[in-house]
Amino acid sequence: MLLVTGLVTAMAHVGSVPAAATEPSTTATAPPKEVITDFADPEVIQVGATVYAYSTSSSRGTVPVASAPSASGPWTIRGDALPTRPSWAAKEGGFWAPDVSRRADGQYLMYFTAPSAANERMCIGAALSTRPLGPFRPIDGGPLVCDPREGGDIDPASFVDTDGKRYLLYKNDGNALNNGTPSIIWLQKADADGITLVGPRKELIRNDRDVENGVIEAPVLIKRPTQYVLFYSGGPYCGNDYFTSYAVSSSLAEPFSKADRPLMTTETLDGAVRGPGGADVLGEHIFFHGWVGKCLEGGTRSTYTADLGWANDRPVVRGSRAAS
Repeated sequence: MLLVTGLVTAMAHVGSVPAAATEPSTTATAPPKEVITDFADPEVIQVGATVYAYSTSSSRGTVPVASAPSASGPWTIRGDALPTRPSWAAKEGGFWAPDVSRRADGQYLMYFTAPSAANERMCIGAALSTRPLGPFRPIDGGPLVCDPREGGDIDPASFVDTDGKRYLLYKNDGNALNNGTPSIIWLQKADADGITLVGPRKELIRNDRDVENGVIEAPVLIKRPTQYVLFYSGGPYCGNDYFTSYAVSSSLAEPFSKADRPLMTTETLDGAVRGPGGADVLGEHIFFHGWVGKCLEGGTRSTYTADLGWANDRPVVRGSRAAS
């Protein structure tokens, strides 16, 4: 979910801090602001003076897209950015957690997660457009990543490092199998087109903490001056126990170390957002969703934004208090 258009804004980011570094503390100020209703797993980019946001499927379309003159809004729904389903996708079922970035050739690349007609698992596909509003057209052939043996693959995110190398991040959906298969956040190198995958993938983190309840997902990689910072969501998405956390590393070749405590939870946001997750970062803003109403009982997820700061190159969300 990293912004490539406006790279200078979005790429002040990266992950490992000396062992002596302390966790950032936060002081509760203004609560996060709800900016788009019924808009889950927000992906946010800036192109010139306009900010664009994309979401998981809803009644508004396969991949709803909105725009605003600034990160705080006002936001306007602009239609469906992906009106044509790829040939490999099932005819029914939602598309999850899109990611949009601008390639060096000026085209916009969308990653998305869709149900496979062949194996009924969620898989990662790609589409291209000359405009951030779309329409995006799926690339020919099958999905980019699709392995039913590991539960399928979801939550793609793009990352372009300061040396120009491009990567795809995603999660294998091991928790969907209910047989102990791990859920892992993977880093996969790609060519400049973002579509041709190069070499073996690398594990960054996996679901190995009790608080995660077997689930980690929604990766976003940011490079800071001293380290890489990997934002991720954890816990069951359908309720108040979903949360946002992060891990850090000094190099993409080194292991990532998870923060001692989550960055945002329902509790640390004083209930202003329920189940804060699916986060994306744009400059000094973090976007994420939370529940309005009850999951599976007609509830929806709205997109919220909050100010994002840094302490020792670790993220601090303004309006959140440190988890104990």
